[in-house]
Amino acid sequence: MDLVSDQNEKLKYPKCIWLIVLNELCERFTYYGMRTVLVLYLTTILKFNGDDSTIIYHSFVFLAYFMPLPGAILADSYWGKFKTIMCLSAVYALGNIVLTGSSMADMFGLDVQKIIALLGLFLISVGTGGIKPCVFTFGGDQFRLPEQEKQLLHYTTKFTFAINVGALFSTFLTPELRQSVHCLGRDTCFPLAFGVPAVLMLAAIVIFVSGKNVYVKKKPEHNVIGRTFGCIFYALRTKITSRVPCQSHWLENAKGVYTETEISDTRTALDVISVFVAYPVFWSLYEQQGSRWTLQAMLMNGRVDFLDWTIKPDQMQTLVPLFGLTFLVLFDVALYPLLAKVGIRKPLQKLTLSGVLAVIAFVIAAILQFNIFGDTAEIPSGQGRLNIYNGFDCKVFVRSRTLHVRDHIGSLEMINVTHTVFSRDDVLITLEFEPECPFVPEKYEFDTTVTIIEGEENSYHLVNLNPNTITLNHAGVGDSLVKEKFGNPNLRILIDYTFDFDDNITLTSADQNSFISYPLSQFRGMNFNAVKVGKYNLGYNGKLLTIAPVDIIPATFYTLTLQRNGDKMAFI
Repeated sequence: MDLVSDQNEKLKYPKCIWLIVLNELCERFTYYGMRTVLVLYLTTILKFNGDDSTIIYHSFVFLAYFMPLPGAILADSYWGKFKTIMCLSAVYALGNIVLTGSSMADMFGLDVQKIIALLGLFLISVGTGGIKPCVFTFGGDQFRLPEQEKQLLHYTTKFTFAINVGALFSTFLTPELRQSVHCLGRDTCFPLAFGVPAVLMLAAIVIFVSGKNVYVKKKPEHNVIGRTFGCIFYALRTKITSRVPCQSHWLENAKGVYTETEISDTRTALDVISVFVAYPVFWSLYEQQGSRWTLQAMLMNGRVDFLDWTIKPDQMQTLVPLFGLTFLVLFDVALYPLLAKVGIRKPLQKLTLSGVLAVIAFVIAAILQFNIFGDTAEIPSGQGRLNIYNGFDCKVFVRSRTLHVRDHIGSLEMINVTHTVFSRDDVLITLEFEPECPFVPEKYEFDTTVTIIEGEENSYHLVNLNPNTITLNHAGVGDSLVKEKFGNPNLRILIDYTFDFDDNITLTSADQNSFISYPLSQFRGMNFNAVKVGKYNLGYNGKLLTIAPVDIIPATFYTLTLQRNGDKMAFI
């Protein structure tokens, strides 16, 4: 007993473990930091639509979680864990550098930028996936078992803590770097949001290599994964082709070619897999926090008034590592004892409860999405709608016997009329301007015809085509009542002849942290264009206009009417 006690005292905690833990912290910062802002980079900079961005994001995640298989084979059979981690970490770092470069490569066309970015994502997924099965187990190799079993458990806790700390800081910090810093003439700075994780990955490599001479490096022995799959396929083939297959368990058919230990381990692995057969569904939904849930968050203002701070759309992913760290402390102390009091003690019961909570979470997300979008506007059968926008800085009186309308439209405002119609109806209306209306002859009025179509909403813009011509223009080709798939608001701009299509309308966020400039040429056809959600001050050709900020909310249609009479504007 004394001899054993002396041996345990001599087996001190391996100091090189701290290098492995710190390496993992930096690597997780890199992975989660880059992944957090990825969907917004794909949609806002590379101009992929929401569907394509989601496909690219999940393809990247899929490859990152598939690569542990070849990574484990390389480590177990050929290179060993240390060399595998070293080589694939270099690929990982290169991918981060390439991705950062793509966010800075404005001198190239958009298609070239997309190719560079996708190449960087491929290299990152190969690197992060390849080292995933190696780093933790390489740390485990530094302990002598069973003598250091307790120290190994402490290492597991430290390793898990490092993962969550790295993820927590990166998921909070990189969205701040993306949004709060402006660079390369944009109101965002993706080069910095990608560059900081790239630097952390280089630091992770330096930290890991610094312990090269003190690590325990076990030589590769045999291909565990290959032998496992070989055992399964050989047993199945023997069971099908053999005239006298083994009756106890179908894996016993592999005897003679595979050892008893290999058969037993394979059987245990298959039993475990059967328990987790539904987990791919869970993880495919779980990963939506970085894709669809981030796109959903873009439709919300994220304002936290009591902190005087706005949470970024991609910053909500910070909750996962935050809860991870919290529960790491509370599970044994509070949560498990609490669950035991209500009869939830077994692992399968806890997994089932977790699944139920996940279902509730996605039901809440669906309800939230419905509330963001609201009800779809529908025109009843046998009716059509007419909108008339007044492009003048004065009142205009509207009269029509057919429409039963005798009303006025305020300065730069609009009137909406619903009319019973069968298929299509051309309606005569009279427009009369109030006296002393700018740019209009005194007591001017004229008759014109508007078209109302069953089931459609059509808009007309009362405007000066030139100094001598006033007309009622049909705006666009009919107003769409279908809300944009991803809930983005839509804007159209109505102008008169005094504006140049080379002019720009600027939407500057009320907190001055971002701005979006739209050339008037984008609205030449008077059709709607998707814009970003937010509270904005309006500017014209770089000059901020003295009108109240406008709050652009999701799944809503806006019309901006402009007249050059002191640059007056109306937002409808």
